[in-house]
Amino acid sequence: MQVMVLTLIGKDKPGLVDAIAKCIMDAEGNWLKSSFCHLSGQFAGFIEVMLPQEKHNELVHACHQLTHLHITLQPSNTHEIVLDAKAVILVTGNDRRGIVSDITSTLKTFDINIIEMTTQCESAPNWGSPLFTAKVIISVSPQMDLDNVKLAIEDITDDLMVEIESA
Repeated sequence: MQVMVLTLIGKDKPGLVDAIAKCIMDAEGNWLKSSFCHLSGQFAGFIEVMLPQEKHNELVHACHQLTHLHITLQPSNTHEIVLDAKAVILVTGNDRRGIVSDITSTLKTFDINIIEMTTQCESAPNWGSPLFTAKVIISVSPQMDLDNVKLAIEDITDDLMVEIESA
């Protein structure tokens, strides 16, 4: 069996996920995990799929027939990566240019691997400026002092609120 990761982007319209699902099913693939979102009129996503090695080229060919989507397929050498414990970091503060870079650079100083990250900016009632929020799922070793990570992120600027929860 072969695990593949598919990335896709295209103009959003009904039926995109169904078209991909049919390609995977026709190649005898098993849909393992996925994440999709709508960004500025575009549909973007990632899919992890397991299929017989001999069906790899069939899936690649079928996906490339979907001309309304830009799809890349990347074979994986492993089915599942063993990770350390997970933690969830929630960050809220005034939006500004470079905030994501500052947060990710801070995490890098602790040698923390980001597993998943969701960010958004929305109008803050009675605040006057956009409010930035982030949910960052990280892989951490049992020895990691998450209080130090929290303090380091809070030190980026005095308006960030940070919560860290074990996952």
